[in-house]
Amino acid sequence: MTTLSIMASSTPGLTSTLSWSTLGYMLLVVGIVATYLSGRRYLLGYLIGGMGYWIAIEGIQSIVVNVTSVSSGFGYLTAILISVAMLGAYLAYRYKQFVDNLETQKSGVESLGRRTVSMSAAARVRTPRDKYIEHTPIYNNYEPRFRN
Repeated sequence: MTTLSIMASSTPGLTSTLSWSTLGYMLLVVGIVATYLSGRRYLLGYLIGGMGYWIAIEGIQSIVVNVTSVSSGFGYLTAILISVAMLGAYLAYRYKQFVDNLETQKSGVESLGRRTVSMSAAARVRTPRDKYIEHTPIYNNYEPRFRN
């Protein structure tokens, strides 16, 4: 109970060389090192990605507040909306690419109208998917190895 009253009164309850924020930073560093040494090391990627996203939000908010005459709170709201709009545009672009390639993936044959490169350039560029071509089997117990 004493700890809560010290924290609520905002007077330092630790020694003058060790403040509450210093203790918090030390616990944060211990947590990051423990995560790095554990089997869940991939979680640090999410931590770094989130920090990078928030730095981008801070940059957009700073630009919005300095260019326009909006308050800081509305600047954050605008920055988050801009980032969501950019993410939506990227996802729409990727979805359009997926839909364009969906017909080719289903049939395995690209339509002639969609080809933009010449046949000689297409012959030079091979994808890993073009590497395996199965021909008509000549044996009776045929089971395909690759899905069409």
